[in-house]
Amino acid sequence: MQLIDEVASAIRRVADQAIVPRFRALERSAITEKAPGDWVTDADHESEELLTKALLELDPGVAVVGEEAAAADESILAGAHAHDRAWVLDPLDGTRSFIDGSPDFATMVALTEDGLTTAAWIWHPIHQRMYTAVRGGGAFVDGVQLPQPDPPATDRAGWRGVLRTRLMTPDLRAAAMDGFAAEGLEHTPVSAAGMVYPMAATGELTHALYWRTLPWDHAPGTLLAEEVGLTVARLDGSPYRPWDGRFGVLTAANETVWDGVRAALPRSIDDTGE
Repeated sequence: MQLIDEVASAIRRVADQAIVPRFRALERSAITEKAPGDWVTDADHESEELLTKALLELDPGVAVVGEEAAAADESILAGAHAHDRAWVLDPLDGTRSFIDGSPDFATMVALTEDGLTTAAWIWHPIHQRMYTAVRGGGAFVDGVQLPQPDPPATDRAGWRGVLRTRLMTPDLRAAAMDGFAAEGLEHTPVSAAGMVYPMAATGELTHALYWRTLPWDHAPGTLLAEEVGLTVARLDGSPYRPWDGRFGVLTAANETVWDGVRAALPRSIDDTGE
């Protein structure tokens, strides 16, 4: 598919220009905090600007919904669902890792059509890995199709996943943590979606639970996971949709793991975030 290759080339080019030269070379003045624990750098801003321009040149007239643009103007995300076709992009996913000098960060792009994610790109600039996916057409790493991972053991002691609860309300987070402990589920330190979803798609992780589900964080990775046969759903079992504004998405190696992780959470959990 020509578009897959063209977008992948644009992502690599932008990362080489705006991100890689700043890796482990950031000035303190290039780092700001948008909200407590939510960091942004000059690399985020420049790469989003360049990638937005590149996508508009490839696909003129199609809406672009970028993380930093949406942070500056809330109407961009609020109106995104109205577009029949839109690009969604996270110029630098894992900014905290980038700031800390860890190579575990990504640039992510997804194409949405009629409310569904139809294509996805996840680029690891330092690791030099490109993950792509096309709805109904499979998932790939560096052009090689990814097989469905082998099913994990039924013994939960062998499960290894990500449980992101930081943005839950205090009461819900406490209940979730108690549930995870009761079910024998432990956290792993990886958290950036651009690293986690590829790890799930290749079988390195058995599950990933996120509470906040902003589209630039989850549209690319959920499609990658679905295209290798993983189970991806909202906590009520309904499909993930990038523009629905709900909380909670759980990705798992299969339905057994999905059910096991879901059982750790309160049954009455409210996906509106209240």
